[in-house]
Amino acid sequence: MNTKTEETPLYVNLNYNNEVIRLAQNENPYGASPKVLAAIQKNIKSVSLYPDVILTELKEKLSIKNNVSPNEIIVAPGSCALIDQLISRLVKSDENVVISKLSFIAYKLCAKIYNRECREAEMENYHVSLKNILSLTDVKTKLIFIANPNNPTGTFFTKTELLSFLKEIPPTTYVVLDDAYNEYVTAQNFPDVLSIYKQYKNIIILHSFSKIYGLAGLRIGYGIIQKPIIDDFEANRVPFSVNSIANIAVLAALDDIEYLQKCASENTKEREFLINKLRMLEYNVIESQSNFIFLYFSTTEKRDNVYDVLFKNKIVVRKMDTFGDNKAFRISIGKPEENKKIVECLKKYNK
Repeated sequence: MNTKTEETPLYVNLNYNNEVIRLAQNENPYGASPKVLAAIQKNIKSVSLYPDVILTELKEKLSIKNNVSPNEIIVAPGSCALIDQLISRLVKSDENVVISKLSFIAYKLCAKIYNRECREAEMENYHVSLKNILSLTDVKTKLIFIANPNNPTGTFFTKTELLSFLKEIPPTTYVVLDDAYNEYVTAQNFPDVLSIYKQYKNIIILHSFSKIYGLAGLRIGYGIIQKPIIDDFEANRVPFSVNSIANIAVLAALDDIEYLQKCASENTKEREFLINKLRMLEYNVIESQSNFIFLYFSTTEKRDNVYDVLFKNKIVVRKMDTFGDNKAFRISIGKPEENKKIVECLKKYNK
């Protein structure tokens, strides 16, 4: 295991007090469903009991939602835990991992923890380039991690692009499709990863409950993985790693489809508002299919000046230095009044 963690970009503590507007971590600004909170309150006394180690009911519900077997579902304390397990269990010391630059930092972080080579493909206009990823793969490539939409840029690749890419990938290389933000997508040509998963034995899908479900603090996510990998994962995971409250919360969240649809609809409306208003103020904003937007600047100084304006007005956004870009920041989509405050602050700054 790698003990030289000083070279690895780590998460930054962004847990500011309640006086600030938190738009740095892509959380659902509306929080969890009221039905989730009611379910937690109803079952709060169960915290003295060990959780269901097999998670039978949750796996069954997720299998119905995704039209796969319960035996293809693995639940973990967040998708980061699955990323860690994928690298630790699948990638040998002489093998490598391929990712895109400016992608979710957990991929690179976990590879470094296990001293595995992590190759980073160049982006094209802030879009993940499947062509560039393919050019970095070889017979020793075991895992390819791709988030779609990409975090932190919010851009995506199409079904046609993905299928063309997968045709070039050997069955010994696993392609991990990180679907953390798919509930926010409105693009018509976005890939249906479940149908693609059923066509290829080397596809792995990751899902999160931290975003639109509003359960980031409970740390729970899941993967859709075929045999024999999932059998190995289940046999070698820490028991009781998913707590009972997280399990109860997700069961309730999955039933409240109306709340999820409302959150997605509000996000689409506010995303369009924020992109349009900031472009009118002549900011460089990338078109997004997620619950955040990506702003880039010509210099770090200009980026920092705008960041400071927002920070002084108690609006916390995320600088992209740990992602590998010191001239950009990411803004999570907030409530209407929060997004309006961003626009008003930057209007005054532009004057």
